[in-house]
Amino acid sequence: MARSTGFVLAAGGIALANEMIFAPLAGHGNPLTNINWRLIPATGIMALALGGLEKMTPGFAVGLGGLVLLSVLILPMGKASTPIDNLVSVFIEGK
Repeated sequence: MARSTGFVLAAGGIALANEMIFAPLAGHGNPLTNINWRLIPATGIMALALGGLEKMTPGFAVGLGGLVLLSVLILPMGKASTPIDNLVSVFIEGK
C-alpha cells in the first residue's frame, strides 16, 4: 500500500463517520438520510489516483494526501459541519 493511500482512506473514514455518527449525535439530522454515499467510491478512486501519482512523484503525492486529511478535519464536507465542530458540540457543549 502506498504511503498516500493511508491518508486518503483515513480522510474518507473520518468524513463518513462524521456524517453517520458525529453529526446525528450533535443533533444535525438522521444518520441514514444525511449520509453522502458518494464518499465511498470517491475515496477509493482518490486512493488509487494518489497511489499511481506516488509512483511518479512520491513526495508530492504524500503531501497531497496529508492535505486531504487536514482539509477533511477543518472544512465542512457534505451535508454535515466539520468533524471538529460536531465533536465539540457533543463532548464540550453536551448537545
